[in-house]
Amino acid sequence: MGKISTDAFIREYGVAAKQKGTAMETFIKKHIVTDYVDFLTKCVYCDNIINATCYIKDGDREFVKINSTNRYLFFTMRLIELYTDIEIDQEKVWEEYDKLNKVGAISTLMNAIPEVEYAEFSTILNMKMDDFRDNSYSVTALFYNLKNSLSISEEVINSVIEELTKQENNE
Repeated sequence: MGKISTDAFIREYGVAAKQKGTAMETFIKKHIVTDYVDFLTKCVYCDNIINATCYIKDGDREFVKINSTNRYLFFTMRLIELYTDIEIDQEKVWEEYDKLNKVGAISTLMNAIPEVEYAEFSTILNMKMDDFRDNSYSVTALFYNLKNSLSISEEVINSVIEELTKQENNE
């Protein structure tokens, strides 16, 4: 079975919503094309979400700027992309989300994705976000990045880290 455009899915969704009985459930099940995505694929998709929602570019430079609302949007749309046959136009992902959400399809589709898969994808994304924060904002990461950017000797960095550790232990 091939992919279906968001607009075609919404048209069919509207027809199924007007029917009685189990038409909607049958319709949604028809569009859930997988019940398992391998761990590595989930990791790659989560890395892409982090990269797309935690950095901004200014010319050649890249800065950390976290956008949690975009992370939610990409999380939702990547799940739909991975588990359904709906083809998401990546250039118009916000519009695609709005179209699906306006007719109530987002929540219906999210509920149709296997719960364990949804939970694992969410857990992996949260873990990767925690890693991003730790690797970007922890005291150790800040000193490591400072050392690399200013070519400060390792002895100076180690002495500062030791002093900070002593201060934290005394508090």
